[in-house]
This record gives sequence, C-alpha cells and structure tokens, in this order.
Amino acid sequence: MLKANQKISIGWVLFRYLLALAIIWGLYTELFHRNNFDQLWGLFRQNLSGTALGYLLFCSFLMPFNWLIETFKWRAFTQPWSGMPFRQSWHAVLAGVAASMLLPNRSGDYLGRWLLAPKGQKTQIMLATIASNYCQFLVLLGMGFPSLLWLGYYTKSWPIAQPGLFLSFIIGLFICLLLLGVVVIPRLLHHYADRIRGETWQGFFKFLQMPLQQGLDITERYSWRVFAAGFGFACLRYGLYSVQYYAILRFYGILLPLDAALAGVGSIYLLQTAIPLPPVLALLARGEIALMIWGIWGGNALSILAASYTLFVLNLALPALLGLFYIVKKW
Repeated sequence: MLKANQKISIGWVLFRYLLALAIIWGLYTELFHRNNFDQLWGLFRQNLSGTALGYLLFCSFLMPFNWLIETFKWRAFTQPWSGMPFRQSWHAVLAGVAASMLLPNRSGDYLGRWLLAPKGQKTQIMLATIASNYCQFLVLLGMGFPSLLWLGYYTKSWPIAQPGLFLSFIIGLFICLLLLGVVVIPRLLHHYADRIRGETWQGFFKFLQMPLQQGLDITERYSWRVFAAGFGFACLRYGLYSVQYYAILRFYGILLPLDAALAGVGSIYLLQTAIPLPPVLALLARGEIALMIWGIWGGNALSILAASYTLFVLNLALPALLGLFYIVKKW
C-alpha cells in the first residue's frame, strides 16, 4: 500500500505531465491547424530570403532579454526574504509562461512559479507574483490608454467604437480601478485611520479596510524602493517588447512612422490585456486586434497576421516549451 505522502507525490507528478500535454496540444492545434497556416508559413519563408532578415534576427535576439528582465522584476519582490538563486528564479518564470498558455491574463504565472517555489515559501511567492504583475499591468495601462487616445486623434477615428472592443476597454478600466483599490486605498486607509479622532470614524475606516486587507498585506510587505525597482523593470520590459514588435513589423514589410507604430503597439497591448482568454486560445482575437490597428494604415492583412503570430511564437510559445521542461523535470 502506498503511503499518503507517496500518493500526493505521484498525484503532483501526474498533474505536471497532464499540464504539459495540455499545453503542447493547445500550441500544436492553434499554430499548425489554422486555415491560413500554409499562407503564413509561405510568407515567413519568403521574407527569410529578403533584406529584412536582420529585423527578425534582432527580434529573436531580444527574446531572452525580455524574460531576463521579467526575472529581475520578480526577484525584486522575492529577494527581501527568499534568497532563491537566479537560476531557480529564471526556471520559475519560464514555468509561469508555460502555465499561462492555458490560463487567462497571465494568471498561470502564479501556478507555474508556485510549482517551482521552494518549500515553505509558497505563500510568499504568490504575493511576490501579485506585486510583480501589478507593476507590469499598471505600465500597460499607463501606456495603453494614452496610446489608444492618441491613435484615435491621429486617425480621426476611434478604434474602441466597435462594441466588442469597447467592452474590452471597459473591462480593462475596471480591472485597473480594482487593482488600484486593492493596493493603494488600503494603504491610505491604514495611514489615516489612526489619525482620525473618534471611535466611530476609526471603526468605519477599519471596516472599509477589512475586505482590502490582502492588498494592504502586500504593500506593507515591500518598501516603496522595491516597488520603484519593480516599476522600473516593468517599464524596461515594455520598451523592449515594443521594439520587438516594431522590428517584426519591419520584417514583414509593414512600414510605419515610429510614433504611429508605438501608439499602435500600446493600443494592441491594452486591448489584449482585456481579453479574458488564455494566449493559446486567443490567437484569433489577437490577430483581429492587430488587423484593426495596423489596417488603419492600409497594411496587408496576411502580413499583419504573420507579424502577430511570429511574435507570439518567439515571445511566448518557445519560452513556454522551455518552461514545460522545468515543470516536468521538477519531481
């Protein structure tokens, strides 16, 4: 008879293998069983023999730095207490990329990093991931909303006028306000509650503070200096990702002014963030958003889709496969 600990261990091993198989199946289905896969592959091969190959090589060269910066950002929140070596943090981040293929809005980061976290640090790892993703999310929103407004002003049209995209816009705004409420408001309430005279008002403030206590615990766990480092790495990663997108557009012959390209990239990232689907199941929606944005300048539809899918493969699919290796390897 197997002991309880042995049964749990075998269960976790099976879970990891099933997760790996599900992610591989999802990637294979979405990437290779698309109606226009032959056309996209043909266009990719055609551009490989052109003078624009350098843009693809440059974009590919930046890919590992994208996730290295993400690792540094996450370590800014784990190092005050964890002491995890950089290599282990890197493996955990890639495991989070793999798990995120099946879960919406980067929520797989929590599962992947939790799986590779040291024993006794599971809860702290979750809090650090929340804080790290919060920094990146605010940067996406902080750059995305002005980009979308600038794009509407520049083109004298408003991309969010379509009902589906308008709903995504509202969802993104709601998430932004919710996160601000979870992180910022509790700190303010905690700061001012002790300064207010009168037991009634103090009790009222503490009552408001109760449902937001988790956000308060997260912010009090880290200093403002740590959050500043997290935001710095988040901004750096956003800039690198934007450069990658611009390079892949050039590779496929989509030539845009730099300011228009940056506004389009910011708008696409904002709208993609609001899609409540895992990346492996949202390729079609990502492609439609890219068509809507870059189509404003008359970009070729097939080239736009190819750019979106190529960037997905470079920045998500390939790191996810490497992350799967670390998930399965973890016994």
